[in-house]
Amino acid sequence: MNVNEYWEDIDSRLEKLIDVGYVKLPSLKEYDLDFLASDISNEMGTSTFKELGLNHKKFLDDLEFHKYLTPKLHKIAKEAFNYKGDLSNQYHVARKVEPGNSKEMFRAHFDSHIFTMVLPIKIPETTEEGTAGDLIYFPYARKVPANEITNFIGKAYYKKYATKKGIEKFSSYNPKKIDNFRDYQPLLFVGNTTLHTNYPVSLGCSSFRLTLLAHFFDPSPKYGVGGLLRLIRQR
Repeated sequence: MNVNEYWEDIDSRLEKLIDVGYVKLPSLKEYDLDFLASDISNEMGTSTFKELGLNHKKFLDDLEFHKYLTPKLHKIAKEAFNYKGDLSNQYHVARKVEPGNSKEMFRAHFDSHIFTMVLPIKIPETTEEGTAGDLIYFPYARKVPANEITNFIGKAYYKKYATKKGIEKFSSYNPKKIDNFRDYQPLLFVGNTTLHTNYPVSLGCSSFRLTLLAHFFDPSPKYGVGGLLRLIRQR
């Protein structure tokens, strides 16, 4: 993969991010994703989540996130969201969902970080009746939290939609987006205003589903809502 070419139109893509709340990036298909998926999966073992393993970090380094993307997002965060923190405020985690995992579905939530990026590494094939963990998301489902109190209240309030019926109800009066990631294009969105969740990875799927989740710039203190939730989940 030619890294310079991959990022050549990043400025024009990011211009849309604040207006619509999300943007797609170029496909990762030119990268050896099968090899990467195998390496990361082996690192994870039976875990569903793993924070920034060696192969995960190497992939981000190969794409030169630190050069082409992070500084631009930091500038947007400061200008559009009055973010006061530094570039190092990031959280990277791999998510692997095995077919039939009944826990990793319809868990609708907002992220505490300003920006969230989903990088598809392995997307399974499925049967006509099944689903492959497609992402469901609602850009700008809420306003940017003014402080930790409103962030906590908002997270608690929207928990009532964290079921299949809840998502169906929320979808009836809010514009819904669905991304199956078969194009292997990463999705970048405003994480703390976008309600998002996943369809299940059905038993009929051909393999596990592996995505890398990049979170940028948590405006809350270290032990704010986001930090405490990550401690509770042991991530």
